[in-house]
Amino acid sequence: MSQLLTPSVSLKTNPLLAQWLRFESNGTVTVFTGKAELGQGILHALKLMAAHELAVPVASVQIEAANTKHSPDEGMTSGSLSVQDSGLAIRQACAHAAQLFKAHACTSYAELLVHLNPALPIDLAVPTKSTALNLTDGRNDLEALVRGEPVFLHDLGINKNNWGQININLQHGRMVRGHGLRCTLQVDGWLEALAALPEGAQAFRDGSLVGVLAGTEELAEKAASKLQRLLKWDVESLPVCREGGVDLFELAPAIDSQVFHESGQAIEVDKDAKVYEAVYFRPALHHGSMGPSVALAIWKSDQANSGLKVWSHTQGIFPLRKDLALAFGVDAQQIEVQHMRGAGCYGHNGADDVAYDAAWLARHVPGQCVRVQWTREEEMQQSPLAPAMRVKLQATVQATFVSSDHKSLADQEKNLTDKNQVGSTRTGFVTWQHDVWSQGHSSRPGRAATPAFKDSWQTETNFPVLEPINVAAAAGAGAERNAVPPYVSQHVKVNAHRLLGLPYRTSALRSLGAHANVFACESFMDEIAHDQGLDPVAFRLRHLEDPRAIAVIKTLAKQVNWLARRQSMAEKEGWGLGMGYARYKSKGAYCAVVAEVEVTHQVNVRNVWVVADIGEIIHADGAISQLEGGAIQSASWALKEQAHWDSENITSTQWDAYPILRFSEVPDVQVHLMPGNSENAEALNSPLGAGEATQGPTTAAIANAVFHAVGVRVRQLPMTPDNLAKAALA
Repeated sequence: MSQLLTPSVSLKTNPLLAQWLRFESNGTVTVFTGKAELGQGILHALKLMAAHELAVPVASVQIEAANTKHSPDEGMTSGSLSVQDSGLAIRQACAHAAQLFKAHACTSYAELLVHLNPALPIDLAVPTKSTALNLTDGRNDLEALVRGEPVFLHDLGINKNNWGQININLQHGRMVRGHGLRCTLQVDGWLEALAALPEGAQAFRDGSLVGVLAGTEELAEKAASKLQRLLKWDVESLPVCREGGVDLFELAPAIDSQVFHESGQAIEVDKDAKVYEAVYFRPALHHGSMGPSVALAIWKSDQANSGLKVWSHTQGIFPLRKDLALAFGVDAQQIEVQHMRGAGCYGHNGADDVAYDAAWLARHVPGQCVRVQWTREEEMQQSPLAPAMRVKLQATVQATFVSSDHKSLADQEKNLTDKNQVGSTRTGFVTWQHDVWSQGHSSRPGRAATPAFKDSWQTETNFPVLEPINVAAAAGAGAERNAVPPYVSQHVKVNAHRLLGLPYRTSALRSLGAHANVFACESFMDEIAHDQGLDPVAFRLRHLEDPRAIAVIKTLAKQVNWLARRQSMAEKEGWGLGMGYARYKSKGAYCAVVAEVEVTHQVNVRNVWVVADIGEIIHADGAISQLEGGAIQSASWALKEQAHWDSENITSTQWDAYPILRFSEVPDVQVHLMPGNSENAEALNSPLGAGEATQGPTTAAIANAVFHAVGVRVRQLPMTPDNLAKAALA
């Protein structure tokens, strides 16, 4: 039994039992959550937790998709926090309900209906059941997905709304835009363009924002294409990237630099110390969602505060509602946002923006439902990018370690398990400095006094173009995420340099700054280990003090037979083995990755091994899927992905211009979860999110494996044949 001594974030803001559970007359229990199902299987995991705590079959528990009318406000579904926040809240609510069930001698949860006060707070003193659940019930939504059943918002057709029996004539909308963030419509051509619209289509304008409506998608697309050709905008030119993409960092109108973290004391460096320095680059990335963003919206009438309903695959129903209220000048309570499944995103893609587009067009035809689906080109050009990042590392090592080059394999194996060789700072880092340059990593709705929708900035209201921010360190940080190294050093300093005023909208993509920071840190560790003549795993273990970090790396080394496999790789031309490690956000899941690559004319990732400590294991199959999916996506970022643009617009708008990893290129991925019921009390009581833990370590492991294979250190992503050749000549 375990007791929740400190309520989760979600319980603090939603403390009532009725906010989480509803007991139905047929004996089933309905569970509410504010977290969104994005393909990560979170609704299934939450349902399993509830059923386990209530001691009922999984079939007796229903979980409602997030809706602003009845769901608890849990902010964003992000940061790998759903199990930690929503899961622990639901678990505590169910534990309290189970206690009430026994106290009232109920034979069915339906009988609790007459005993409960809607204002009853959840009792935090009620212990939950034993930890390390490792629930195994399969997901009942997968069959529908495999069979292609209409479970996605893209498939939704609305015939009636929720305000009565009003018939709805579904209208299809499309937006017409100029290029870039800041453009102004030349209105002198507006009337002429209107006259050229095909019959049956309508066009609307607010400032420089233009959209069309029609009874069919084909007609809407035809009308939008017509206006796009006829209308003219004054646009801001984009800075064209030179090779390496460094223009962003040199041409930013302003840079906000600050010390993000500093610990220890700067000391005088011994004359025998050696200074290492390297610079790493991660380009701007697209989300690359397979399905373009879509939304539906309907206004009840044309009266102020008449009521708006939006169907969206947003990551945050309440932040979306807040910004819709700001954009349209209505009371947020008059807006209902219903979450529905859509294309996966793992970050801020176009879901919120297209919801605004649908609501803006729907306001022109009250009582009718408007559906807006972006094109592939819109998805790539209008969605926020993950920002390009440059990381400069500098470290000072007091003295060289004893070289392992001439030790026997058995002696080296012993070093990997010898506790006396772990966490020793006897000859460790004297200084470690990490500088990161990047735009902000969040432009999400709900965080500013004005709306965050890109198209709302084009209206006559003249909402300001919002500058991307980095979230606070307490929330995991943005560009600085995982910039503080896990390795022991006498003095650590992290400087963050936020680029301001650039004509690109950037926002969150899976793991935010952790991807580039871990890639840089773990590549740097390998570089130093190689120069010192030390095995890279042993080198890391010497500089770690956290026993869980050490356990994860040692387990991985044992699973892959690290030293023997690495030695055998060295005997095969073009084959290499590399590793990477990080604790996500320095407080989440521990994850170590080994990658096996074959380098021909390009880098081919053949095998990936993952070992993760995610604390209490709730649903192993779901966690493994998340870790595996993250590793595959990270491999795609590492090898292929990079956004491109010219002086007018983003040009990587199709898959040939923005290639992603193909099924034929996906490596074999093996995932091992450390036991959730370890002797460590923190591991026993705290589940840690798995969704983003593999992003940084996988890319780092691939880069380190490439060096092991061909002796080329690739510091600039992606590891394309061109970048590989440039690195070889450097």
